[in-house]
Amino acid sequence: MKEQNEGKTTKQAPVLQRGVDMDVFGRAIIAQADERIQWHKRTAARMETELKAIAEGPAPAVNSADDWRLAVRKSDLQNKVDAHLEYARFLAFVRKNIVPNRRYRLALSDMSFLEIMPKGTYW
Repeated sequence: MKEQNEGKTTKQAPVLQRGVDMDVFGRAIIAQADERIQWHKRTAARMETELKAIAEGPAPAVNSADDWRLAVRKSDLQNKVDAHLEYARFLAFVRKNIVPNRRYRLALSDMSFLEIMPKGTYW
């Protein structure tokens, strides 16, 4: 039996990696979170400035198309401000609980939540 196996080399099956996983130091995650927190806060501040300008500007005639358009814009802006500030709070929580010198294995979903991946499609 040994003689039959002598000239043959055994091939090992390649390791199958499911999905995309990256090992990243916590300090890189913290830096990314800091950047995204600031971006969300700046974006919310710009939107709040627009909301103030709308409130201080001349009011259109009640029940006019401009009145409706302005009401929709104010509602949209307020929802976006709230969403940006909420995401900044989420990222601040993550940032606070990451250990800088620890390695973290990030999947694509983790990279998406941490806003490492671009949002949407760009083609």
